[in-house]
Amino acid sequence: MSCGDPIPKSLWAERYAWIRSIDEAEQHPLGSYLLSSHGVFLAYDIDIAFCAGAWVSVIILAHASIDATIRDTESGDYASNSKVVFGADPDLEWLRKRRNSLVHVREGYDPSNLDTIDTFHDTLEIDARRAMNLVYRTIYANPGT
Repeated sequence: MSCGDPIPKSLWAERYAWIRSIDEAEQHPLGSYLLSSHGVFLAYDIDIAFCAGAWVSVIILAHASIDATIRDTESGDYASNSKVVFGADPDLEWLRKRRNSLVHVREGYDPSNLDTIDTFHDTLEIDARRAMNLVYRTIYANPGT
């Protein structure tokens, strides 16, 4: 499958079932949670991007959703950058660095690598799955009343 090809329904359904399984694994069925409306709003689009196989979008939106969730439910810090907001969590630091490597162009970047874009894009699925796990872990990290 290459960029722009429609996603077969069976693959979409398989990916959606995986998302639901991690969502359910992170929450307690009787729990109530302090949620960030902004973080949950972004998570909705992350689900769609994941099912579509838009791995870069998943990683970028996961960072944004987690950032909003932590600011709204834990830190109340709306001024600091995400490095500060994410604290010493090694998984969130990985996500921050991975997201930065995808969105920030840097001097010396070799555009000839674009001929392997399909191969590179496909390798990002593992990172996208890790990012999805982090989104749901963060959303359900703050039990409410």
